[in-house]
Amino acid sequence: MKKVELHLHLDGSIDEEYASKLIGRDVSKELIANDSKTLAEYLERFTLPIKLLQDIKDIEQFCYLLGKKLEVDEVIYAEVRFCPLFHLEKFSIEEVVEAIIKGFDLVSSVKVNLIFCMMRHFSDDDNKKIIALTEKFLNKGVVAIDLAGDEANFKTAKFKELFDEIKEKNIPFTIHAGEADNFTSVDAAISFGAKRIGHGIRSIESDETIKKLIEKKIILEVCPTSNVDTHVVDNIYDHPIQKLVDRGVLITINTDNRTVSNTSLNKEYALISKTFDFDKIDYLNFNLNAIEAAFIDEDEKLQLQKAILKDYFG
Repeated sequence: MKKVELHLHLDGSIDEEYASKLIGRDVSKELIANDSKTLAEYLERFTLPIKLLQDIKDIEQFCYLLGKKLEVDEVIYAEVRFCPLFHLEKFSIEEVVEAIIKGFDLVSSVKVNLIFCMMRHFSDDDNKKIIALTEKFLNKGVVAIDLAGDEANFKTAKFKELFDEIKEKNIPFTIHAGEADNFTSVDAAISFGAKRIGHGIRSIESDETIKKLIEKKIILEVCPTSNVDTHVVDNIYDHPIQKLVDRGVLITINTDNRTVSNTSLNKEYALISKTFDFDKIDYLNFNLNAIEAAFIDEDEKLQLQKAILKDYFG
């Protein structure tokens, strides 16, 4: 079925074959983290991609190849996120963004917009630079800002002032929360005014948090395989996705990091189909939720809804 993906990291989704060609050896084991023992080991897999995403030609090619993988998954709309300050060793942010957009545009069947990521371990000054960059590129290929990184050691609540500034500038935002930290991280994201939350699965630990998500119709960007790989859950059978849906929480299905977690959206659908009691209507709703949460205008949402419903009902 046609799909929409909202939570996808560029540096976690680079093509292994092209990366190996650039390095001159097979680097698959350095990129894929299905055997990681800890979150720290999982995060080590991002070192090489960031190194490779510096040259304009390579950035364009990696984005084209990612676009082709989205096409195979029948994704018709995606939002791809990355931290702009990680990719400026050789070229300006203008050149980097242009190369990314150019690469994705080569795959005409998939519409891609970008999200800039602030990082939790960055200084306020650096994150304010990212806010300024997001404002500069807003509606010019970039549609929102995110907060990513070490959630356990850099608590969400500490970033209130940055999100106050983001709201003052009318920049749409999502926040990684309820992944490496507990439900209080989700509560903080909700208090900032987040309409969608990256992961958010540990909200299941609090009835009050669940109640807030439902009342405010906040949509979670759930990434099942990634949650197993980063040891947020011990195994897929312990994942709270079914409980969240049964409680009435609105969710979407995403890959997070296609290469690092060795996954695709089709694999994610197959995994949760095998493990949980979802039917075809659930998958339709996951995609309609994603359209509703997407950082696009109402006309674009309507066109995506029509495409999804036509594909579903024939």
